[in-house]
Amino acid sequence: MAAPQQTDELFLGLGDMWEKRESDLAAFEPAWGKAAFFFRTGHRLGHGHNSLRCMPLMAVQRMLNVYRKRFQEGDTLSLLQAISMCAEENLPLPEWLALAFHKRMTAFGRPGSQPSLDDVFSSESMPTNAPKKAAQARQDWQLGGLLWHNAWKLVLEDETITSFDGAVTALLETKKYGVAKTKAKQLILMIDSSQAEFLGKTETLPRFLEKRRKRLT
Repeated sequence: MAAPQQTDELFLGLGDMWEKRESDLAAFEPAWGKAAFFFRTGHRLGHGHNSLRCMPLMAVQRMLNVYRKRFQEGDTLSLLQAISMCAEENLPLPEWLALAFHKRMTAFGRPGSQPSLDDVFSSESMPTNAPKKAAQARQDWQLGGLLWHNAWKLVLEDETITSFDGAVTALLETKKYGVAKTKAKQLILMIDSSQAEFLGKTETLPRFLEKRRKRLT
């Protein structure tokens, strides 16, 4: 069975694998047809041009569980972040996510509820109801990501760097990032911690350098 016309560009040579029920469903709603195709074949198609999704389901679940943990700790903005991930991966919402999102949206529509969606979906790390703080938080995450990437690149290229403090010092000597050393360390650790959490690893940059230092001494 040929792939539906609206998913031809996404199909990436898998068109002959479509079954009629998936084609019919995709003709009604492309996302649902592609989801049904994935659960039968294991080939997951996202949205847009050439969007074959390759992340294993277990990896997706691990990352969604990070958002779940953050939500349980009071970060309700993580609900929207988890929904965004499901949309990107073209997967149904997990039960916990569907129930939590529906509960908060239903409560929002009742008299006397929270006056703004900024209150319904909020995060201390990204205060959406405070524009200046939110802008600063986004800037910190962007700069933190750059510092983190370049710090890892630097220490992997230079075996003589054996401490986190030394790594940050060396990094800031390579170019001007517009932040002092203390702030740079805070931003790198923020990104490092987040990456370790999502990837399910304990190999943070300080830990990596500590192991290198022990190996070399």
